Amino acid sequence: DDAPADATTLEGRPFGLDEEHRICPISGLSTLQGACPFAKPKSKAKDGGKKKKVSLKLDFKSEQGESKVSISVRAHPTEAFEALELPDSASKEDIKKQYKALSLKHHPDKNQDDIDAATDRFQRIKDAYQAIKDTDGELAFPWDQHPENQQVVSGDEAISLFAKVGMEACEDNHFQGLQLRHLVRTSAQVKVLKFETEKDEGCITECSVQALCMDSKNFVNHLVKVHRRDAWEFKYEDQEEE
Repeated sequence: DDAPADATTLEGRPFGLDEEHRICPISGLSTLQGACPFAKPKSKAKDGGKKKKVSLKLDFKSEQGESKVSISVRAHPTEAFEALELPDSASKEDIKKQYKALSLKHHPDKNQDDIDAATDRFQRIKDAYQAIKDTDGELAFPWDQHPENQQVVSGDEAISLFAKVGMEACEDNHFQGLQLRHLVRTSAQVKVLKFETEKDEGCITECSVQALCMDSKNFVNHLVKVHRRDAWEFKYEDQEEE
């Protein structure tokens, strides 16, 4: 007989649950508790066994008076830019122009000596164009322009860095913060650019972090931007005397 869903457990596993019962590592929800995106049952592999990776789009912030912390997360189609031999700062017009040029160059009809390789290259060019045709420079990660600000860290190290800069935004937006943490933690490598400035004689400090989270087993590459603005409620002694 089939056991009820709330049956007692055997060796830590409830009766009636198959191998697809999973617990989300960041929300704690199971597949029986709703539509948590990270607790969905594993689907059968397609495309030659390749697992489809997750893409996030997040915007969240925290504000207190004149102080503000904002975080944005966007998928970064790194391989698509590489396939089209373009920088991630390329405009929509640059992308369209390059796509046409490469399509003509690598069209199978013009490469009869190695038609299989040309067909594969042509398909990768088409797929890359579909991935980035609507971008217009907003995914630029200026890594090469700022060698003095570069850091290359692990996912765990990046979590500590983001926690210092974006803590309030993650606390005020708990689920988005958990998603960001899971993305960063599973990234094998994170390239970080960090910028700090002071304004109004130190009364306002700003910190901007841009990071490219790469080679996650669960996620595509992502560009993370964190901006922190602290407005300090104090004046220097010489300012008070004036």
